[in-house]
Amino acid sequence: MEELIKILNKFDNERSNFFGKSEWNEDKVAECFYDCAKDILCGGYFLINNKIIDINQIELYYHEEGENGMIKDPIMYHTNDKGSYSKFYKKEIGLPYFIIGSFNPHTSGIDVTFESEKNKYRASFLIRSYRVLDNKNDLNNDKIEYDTCSTHIYDDMFPLGFVLGDNKDFKIKWIVDNNGGNIEYCKRINVAEYKKDGEQYKKVERKSVNGIDQDCYFKYGGKYYQKETRNWGFKRIINKH
Repeated sequence: MEELIKILNKFDNERSNFFGKSEWNEDKVAECFYDCAKDILCGGYFLINNKIIDINQIELYYHEEGENGMIKDPIMYHTNDKGSYSKFYKKEIGLPYFIIGSFNPHTSGIDVTFESEKNKYRASFLIRSYRVLDNKNDLNNDKIEYDTCSTHIYDDMFPLGFVLGDNKDFKIKWIVDNNGGNIEYCKRINVAEYKKDGEQYKKVERKSVNGIDQDCYFKYGGKYYQKETRNWGFKRIINKH
């Protein structure tokens, strides 16, 4: 996993060149993660025992903590601003920061995290779509489809659950395998635009969608929401033959 951690560390290095300056904004956050996303999507894969997890699409989540944080990500799970389910951390000290490269399973799937306690931000990428392969030769097989349901990865990535202690029957590695290729920005899936209302952030709801471009909204739980404008999704460009 050391090679994946090196990739994720590049985000903090890029961020340090722009944070606090006038050009620091949501687009710049995505730019700072772009090279990381390309290395993840085009330059390697997870090896779970002898099975390959080939990732095709990921989503960036980034949230600056505290009152001085300029960029907020209200949908992100692991933040102090959103609050903790833990009564202890909510009342006492706030959520601790994940060690870089930690896995965070939640109701939307699995995040790979790269938070910074020093710089007071939370960051992670959600594995949005992936496929399970038997061998390296299948990496070039475009006929093997990707699973776009991000919660299916629990069983594929952790078939034995989260193992306590050393376990010879379960090993997870990041394998560097740069096959080239390119990526493109995209929207995160089913993420609404948020508007600040006092101290809270609320989803921008559409009472009617008549005459509105379908690319600008989505339906969830029987309601219509405005899609966010952030291009914080990244996907590998697949060339169909």
